Amino acid sequence: MRKQLSILRKHLGFLLAESTEMLAKFTEMRKQSGVLRKHLGILLAKFTEMRSNQAF
Repeated sequence: MRKQLSILRKHLGFLLAESTEMLAKFTEMRKQSGVLRKHLGILLAKFTEMRSNQAF
């Protein structure tokens, strides 16, 4: 019984480490997508501005 608890505790430790790492990666991806969205917005604004300047 004690050995099973020890094994279970070890597996829970692995799971915790794995989920913490996945959360960190997810947070990083969200941050990068926010930066990408910002840059796409700036590009779209510049493109729209260029098109409106060419109309005249």
